[in-house]
Amino acid sequence: MEYQYLEEELQGEVFWLEAFPVKQSAFVQYQNIPIGGFRLENSAVNSNDRNMNKRMMELLRRRGCTSASAPAVIERREPERERCFRHMINERMRREKHKESFQALHSMLPLGTKNDKNSIIQMTAVKIQELQTYKEELQRQNRELEINLAAMEREKVGGTKIKLRVGNPTSGIDSLVEVLQCLKNLGLETRAIHSKHSAEEFYAELEIETKLIGAAEVENAVQRTLIEAERKLLHHFQEAGWRG
Repeated sequence: MEYQYLEEELQGEVFWLEAFPVKQSAFVQYQNIPIGGFRLENSAVNSNDRNMNKRMMELLRRRGCTSASAPAVIERREPERERCFRHMINERMRREKHKESFQALHSMLPLGTKNDKNSIIQMTAVKIQELQTYKEELQRQNRELEINLAAMEREKVGGTKIKLRVGNPTSGIDSLVEVLQCLKNLGLETRAIHSKHSAEEFYAELEIETKLIGAAEVENAVQRTLIEAERKLLHHFQEAGWRG
């Protein structure tokens, strides 16, 4: 009954519901983003790029570089890279030569020497010391030989050679004995004798010391003695033949 009564009372009247405000969301739809904002951001980035380029140009101008000299900076960088590469190659070659030098040195050392650098250097030092000692000994012997040779040269001072010839000698041995006796009577010392005798000729070359007597005088005296000895020997043989 009550519901029917309310329906009758409310007939002919219109009720309008009040519209409550809608809650706002924190998200914004993509299509609502203003295009102008995006353009502003792009323009800000472009302006920053322009400012950076401008600063770089100002820096280059302060350092004496212009747009024309900018490629020179790049060219300087390239030689720097080439220098580094060249330095690396040179260092590698230096190490290779260093290694080859050690190998060559190791080949000259005694067998059994280790191949590491420390062993090679130590053994080389020992061998150098031994060679130094051997060198000093050889130098000492050389000095002694020089002293002996100088003494022998001093002994030869005043010496000379004489040559004797006799045709158809009676006795070459007897002739040589007479020559030596003659030199002894003259007070001369004979250093060397080279003689050759046959039935046709007696030849002798003597190296003697001449102190106060000249070589020509000695040779004449010995030659006269040799001729006199030959005459005596011939006379002796003739007498022996007659007696026989």
